[in-house]
Amino acid sequence: MIPTTTAPTAQADTDQAEPVLDLRAIPPYQRHQLIFASVQDLTPGDGFSLVNDHDPRPLHHQLLSLFGAGFSWEYLQRGPEVWQVRIARPEGAAATSLRVRVDRNGDVTVAAADARLGPDGSGASVCEVTDVPPGTLEGDVLALLQGVIPPAGVVSIAYERLLARRNGSCCGGMCG
Repeated sequence: MIPTTTAPTAQADTDQAEPVLDLRAIPPYQRHQLIFASVQDLTPGDGFSLVNDHDPRPLHHQLLSLFGAGFSWEYLQRGPEVWQVRIARPEGAAATSLRVRVDRNGDVTVAAADARLGPDGSGASVCEVTDVPPGTLEGDVLALLQGVIPPAGVVSIAYERLLARRNGSCCGGMCG
């Protein structure tokens, strides 16, 4: 997901290079979707550097609302012409899942962790939202899922698809 440019990591104990996402060369309307997907794709211990022509502090707040404590943010350079931030997924930060009940009108509530997946006999369906970044609040997952009625037979929805829906895809890729 991240362009192949690399730069040395901020970690002193390794000589490996990390990807660099240089936003200056990317059209503004494509930047946030690319960044959100890049953070979502990180595995624990991995990171990348983000380069921008202005302070990306508002992005930091957006990432906090989406990923909670599931990422770290470290300024490597603070302007005046170039800002560089290292974004990483902390070690031990494994994604989780959340079982939810979706009513036929699209209302969503948290279901018991042992609730049977699929239709529950009342017109509602129990689904599993997978790959939820660590530290993400249940309320944030429910807000992303609000109004989504999964197609018949769908019992698993990747968190990334919910983000895609929020970022403009009509159904988060569930329709094909």
